[in-house]
Amino acid sequence: MNIIKAGDNRVAKIINRKKLSSEAKYRLSLFTYIYSVNDRYLIYNTLTSEVTELTENEWNAVQKIKKEPVSYDFIKENGLEELAVTRYIVETDYDDVKQYQQTVFLLKTMAGNKKGLSSYTIFPTTGCNARCIYCYEEGYTVKTMTTETADRLVEYICETKHDDTVNLRWFGGEPLANSRIISHICNALKERGVSYKSNMVTNASLMTRELAHEAKELWNLKKVQVSLDGAREDYALRKNYYDPIKHNYDIVMKAVHYLANEGIKVNLRVNVDFDNIARIPDFLHEIKAEFGDMENIRLYIAPLFQEEHDERCLELYKEIFRLTDYQKKIDVARNIIGAHDSVHIRTNYCMADVVDKCVVITPEGVFNNCEHLPEKQTWGNIFDGVTNKAELDELKKPMPVDEKCAKCPFLPECTPFYKNGCPCWFEQCYEFRCLKTEFKLRNLLEGADTETDNEDEEL
Repeated sequence: MNIIKAGDNRVAKIINRKKLSSEAKYRLSLFTYIYSVNDRYLIYNTLTSEVTELTENEWNAVQKIKKEPVSYDFIKENGLEELAVTRYIVETDYDDVKQYQQTVFLLKTMAGNKKGLSSYTIFPTTGCNARCIYCYEEGYTVKTMTTETADRLVEYICETKHDDTVNLRWFGGEPLANSRIISHICNALKERGVSYKSNMVTNASLMTRELAHEAKELWNLKKVQVSLDGAREDYALRKNYYDPIKHNYDIVMKAVHYLANEGIKVNLRVNVDFDNIARIPDFLHEIKAEFGDMENIRLYIAPLFQEEHDERCLELYKEIFRLTDYQKKIDVARNIIGAHDSVHIRTNYCMADVVDKCVVITPEGVFNNCEHLPEKQTWGNIFDGVTNKAELDELKKPMPVDEKCAKCPFLPECTPFYKNGCPCWFEQCYEFRCLKTEFKLRNLLEGADTETDNEDEEL
């Protein structure tokens, strides 16, 4: 056997066994995923993120263990002791889920908890200059942050932040529709000596050369996610701008250049469904011609938010992976495989399960724990502080592992809860993760880099 992708050494130190029991029976761990292609055999530990290549004989032995528990002698005779030590193979009475929970708890404990918030997702406005046909915020009341609210927000950040650099995440609506207030907030923080950096999700149609420079120098903007919808015709139809003369595909392409030329990393998220996916190959060639080998531009293809709830979801994902392979083949804007792909286990999934470190703030200064639910689950605001302690305490409670998730090998990569109000869950999660995992493992065998430059860093 041969390790072809190192895992999280912190996890290995917690779960690895120094000595195996000769009296025990052994089975595959819940967190072991096996995969073979073209006479090559891989075994993947989703808890440690380690990937090991097996010989054919080792693979055949693992297949037997998959069918039924085996003795220690069988493990030893087939040279699988290392797989048992590193917990690909475990004792039959081993509690996989409990070990996962204990591992996360210990990692959080070892990391320590700095007092104060580290991340603020801020809605300068819920208004937008586009009317995207798929927007999940359709029907939201348009609200724009005032100078008074912004001033109080700055005070709130100064009162609640931790001691290190804080992260500001500009969201909307279209955050650039109120760029004035972004500059106002950043100026005020700078005057108070607050160390900050920022990132943004935007359609970029309001970005100018001058504003890109200001974003670099004043906003300390490090990353931008720009949402695209494929080729020019698809883009115009789907974005449905109020003023398509001023805001359009060509303007956005220029904006991406402005941002990239300032040294700001740009992630191009290409939204697809079955209506536009057939035209994406030609679009990828357009992107290659437009941006060439610019180092700080990345592109990834993703389904529209609503498509994950469609019965053809997996079929769409297969097409996305096929297109990602094509993207690699033509060498355009080195691909990002997807969210949360890292050698390190995530001790939290998103902002919603770490409210002691981050908060979403609406244009009116209302607190929330999820950018997808800006009008729900509030527990206070920047003026009055916590107004619903019971709601906040409930959000802070560790989430129990759902019964369905407790049977899934991808639990360490995903949420510990099934549904539970999360707007991002979808019924075919397990099948999707199998597709994604095998795509990544195949790329690993081909020597491709499958790690991501993920916009949503662990908080």
